[in-house]
Amino acid sequence: MGRMEILTGVERRRDWSDDEKLSILQEAADPDTRIADVARRHDIKPQQIYTWRRKFAAEQAEPVVSFLPVALIASGTSDEAEQSVPTDKPSASVRHVPCGSRSAAKAVAS
Repeated sequence: MGRMEILTGVERRRDWSDDEKLSILQEAADPDTRIADVARRHDIKPQQIYTWRRKFAAEQAEPVVSFLPVALIASGTSDEAEQSVPTDKPSASVRHVPCGSRSAAKAVAS
């Protein structure tokens, strides 16, 4: 018969150290091992292994840049671009994108 654990008092969450989590994740990473078997051996739910996997993968991932600087170039001839007078404030323009929706962009004063 397997191991039996008797809990007395208030049941508490277990506090796994990062080293223990990584050890379990390394054990679960073996291609011949089933996640459910590893979870059963350590008396945790399989979902906990997947959650730890996502947590550690997110910590190692590079941050994603969501905004990039944009400079707009005049679409007219070079004579028209030279005639425009730069102002103190950048002007706002509306550009149409191929899908038909509009997006606002700021013109960069040069």
